[in-house]
Amino acid sequence: MTVYHGGRTIYGEAIGILLLETQFPRMPGDIGNASTFDFPVNIKVVKGATVQKIIMDGDDSSLNDFIAAARELEADGVRAITTSCGYLTTIQQPLIEALKIPVFCSGLMLVPMVARMMPVGQKVAILTLDSGKLTKHHLELAGITDEDLVFIGAETVPEFYNNCVKNVLEYDPADVERGVVGLVKKHLSENPDIGAIVCEGVNFAPYGGGVQEATGLPWFDIVDLTNMVYAAVVKRRHTGFL
Repeated sequence: MTVYHGGRTIYGEAIGILLLETQFPRMPGDIGNASTFDFPVNIKVVKGATVQKIIMDGDDSSLNDFIAAARELEADGVRAITTSCGYLTTIQQPLIEALKIPVFCSGLMLVPMVARMMPVGQKVAILTLDSGKLTKHHLELAGITDEDLVFIGAETVPEFYNNCVKNVLEYDPADVERGVVGLVKKHLSENPDIGAIVCEGVNFAPYGGGVQEATGLPWFDIVDLTNMVYAAVVKRRHTGFL
């Protein structure tokens, strides 16, 4: 006999997403678009936590707001929580200390794993919104130590950069994809030993298919990590035959 236990209002959302307060369109494939996932997600906007504040200014005064929002998600019954900003490795430790469920704040957490997957002599490229804002501290908090890395910053690609930093309300995703693909190809021509790409920037995720078609490189982003964590916290029984 199956017995269900109540005590809350919402059910069936295993992944909670803490979203920065933005206005730019979040296309399918972006972590802020619920249709990106094949399972229900619970998205909560952290008011006042803007790209300008979190990334450009490095202002950590929103920490308590993130913790409060994360606790609301936990109370809603989610089994794991992620965020919409790879620079938020800075709140990883405070969140896991405040909650009783897994938290994975950044796609940067994939870098140590991916680096150990690569053949000898190949490097991991970190694709980031602004390479000037990504510090050694961010990397260390993600568990990145002595990995051989190449950094690809999108500050030279206005089609992508302005969307996130300036909250552009309309854009053509085909133009953005061309800019992102061109950026990666340029760095690959300068660094032919790049063996894989890991995205710090969550908004790169919709363009992974285009980049892979153009370069053939393995691509890892926050959506991939979210799918992996979902599979870990909502384990399916397998059916089939021998």
